[in-house]
Amino acid sequence: MDSALKELIEISRQVGSDPALVQGGGGNTSVKTADGRRMYVKASGTPLAEMSEGKGYRMVDVAMCVEMLRDRSIQNLPPQRREEVVLTRLKEACLDDLPGRPSVETSLHALLPKAVVHTHPAVLNGLLCCVRDRELLDELFGPKSGLPPFMFVPYGDPGYPLAVKMLEAIESYRKEHGRDPEIAFLANHGVFVAKPSTQEALEVTRDLNRRAEEYWRAERPQRKPIAPLAEDVKRKTVQLACAKLRALYSDIYGAKALVRFSESNDVADFMSHPSGMAICAKAPSMPDHYVYAVKYPILVKMPANADRLPQLIEKNVAAARKKAQAGLVPACVLVQGLGLFSCGSTWSLAQDAETVTHCAMRSAVIAEDLGGFRCMTKRQVDYLGEWEVERFRKALAAARDAKLPLAGRVALVTGAGSGLGRGISIHLAKAGAYLILADVDEQAAAETAEIIKKDGSPKATPMKADVTDESSVADLFYQAVCKLGGLDILVNAAGIAPAHALTDFPLAQWKKTLDINLTGYFLMGREAARVFTRQNSGGNIVNVASKTGLDASKSNSAYNATKAGEIHLARGWALELAPRGIRVNCVAPGNVFQGSKIWNPEYIKMCAAKRGIKPEEVIPYYISLSPLNKEITWEDVGNAVVFLCSDNASKITGQVLLVDGGQVMVR
Repeated sequence: MDSALKELIEISRQVGSDPALVQGGGGNTSVKTADGRRMYVKASGTPLAEMSEGKGYRMVDVAMCVEMLRDRSIQNLPPQRREEVVLTRLKEACLDDLPGRPSVETSLHALLPKAVVHTHPAVLNGLLCCVRDRELLDELFGPKSGLPPFMFVPYGDPGYPLAVKMLEAIESYRKEHGRDPEIAFLANHGVFVAKPSTQEALEVTRDLNRRAEEYWRAERPQRKPIAPLAEDVKRKTVQLACAKLRALYSDIYGAKALVRFSESNDVADFMSHPSGMAICAKAPSMPDHYVYAVKYPILVKMPANADRLPQLIEKNVAAARKKAQAGLVPACVLVQGLGLFSCGSTWSLAQDAETVTHCAMRSAVIAEDLGGFRCMTKRQVDYLGEWEVERFRKALAAARDAKLPLAGRVALVTGAGSGLGRGISIHLAKAGAYLILADVDEQAAAETAEIIKKDGSPKATPMKADVTDESSVADLFYQAVCKLGGLDILVNAAGIAPAHALTDFPLAQWKKTLDINLTGYFLMGREAARVFTRQNSGGNIVNVASKTGLDASKSNSAYNATKAGEIHLARGWALELAPRGIRVNCVAPGNVFQGSKIWNPEYIKMCAAKRGIKPEEVIPYYISLSPLNKEITWEDVGNAVVFLCSDNASKITGQVLLVDGGQVMVR
């Protein structure tokens, strides 16, 4: 790998993983080759943290990128035509055949020294969104700071216009200082640091942010925090709000919406700031703020009776929707005294709206504390609304997995850390679902999440949960709602199968099996039904039973009873929940050996003794019991679960789908 490319990937991952420096898909990096003729630069729409060899960057001809900035014929074109020409010229400057297009800031990077790190630190942006910006920068980073002279650039429209403005500023800087700028502050935008190496650039960036943080902490006035709600009231209120917001924004986006709830220090500080609520009525402060969140959150005041909050949310969102230009409704809702709700049509868009809004809130508070907040003008915002590059970035994020059968749906799987729970989770993710991976072994669930991530599927969140504990189950669902706004699918897959002859069956093993395989399914099903009912948009429950639930096996008293019970639970739930549009079904797999904790060496030895065969003959023997004589895999069961949860099974409820190669025929 080229050393310049290696530097780019390493620094991009470091910068992209630090939310203090960049949020969402923002920020940019570039590294020039030793001869300065070629440059590796981030590709448009790619999060820095996800860059890897062959992905997320382009190699360009530096001279061609600079040349287009001096081309008067481009500068004089109407904006839309200019964007088309610039995009064509950037593509012509590419020296590789990788996917994606160079960042819109490519020409700007080409003007600067070898390694460039461009970030949007919340604290620094507080200075850059302040009416006293230049005065504060001089005080903090001027001649007495020990830093090289910085370059300050007033706000410019992103992309080509900003790059042309930077070219003029750089030429003036060179005349005045006889050198290239190493630090460039851009009003209402961010900071560029250019150094001989990427690590030096990152160190300077962090140093600038640290100095700004220390300065603000020293100047920051004390504020009285808003008294929090009682925990039980807060949980109930958050869940009601998420259900309402998910429905409203699903209608706005024309697709299943996700909602994230946060109550961070930044949110609390914003709510307690004297100007915080007034800022919500202002325009966005930075380009990325507009791109990912449209503007500051819709403000909803907490009613005296928290049960009225959904109605107030609906009223305020409807009002914002009516006033929105081009249908662009703010992506976030701030409930005073509760917290921030961030919405998106995909996981990444909801998460980006949250992180960017946190940053914007913090920047606005800092700007107010240091002299006064300055938002973008209407003309600047209108330009962003028409900017093709930002439409392109949004389209990239929104288009992912849109055609998959479970696109945008949220699924919770128990026992997701191993065996069938892991296999089903992987297949739900491949079908487009966002996963909550629940397991008593959180590390095992995290391993499943890593498998899903490496597979390139939508993201998954591991969570520790004991399905036999009522409070643990309630907390699991609350955390799931806070992370994603609600639920569309529950798959009960956690289970155990102790095998003993009836005369030798320990009572403790019997009780434990009933606790996990029946009580666990009951507690999970009850909580899921409560979430589905609040959402009033249907839902799916799939109980992973077993062929043993229909055709008992020898020396398996607890497993036989609980698997039959799971099937009958599902039938009863299907009858009860059908009027609410909630479907409940079972999959009844045959023997699944892949990754199973049940089919462990001890269990196989016991089966061998029971059948009078050798341990190594056990698995082939059980496979041979089915007419198809084929092994049942995770894929087979996963496909069955995906089908039952999809619209293709919209008229199926209360049924048992056997996946056993024909070993048991439903009668």
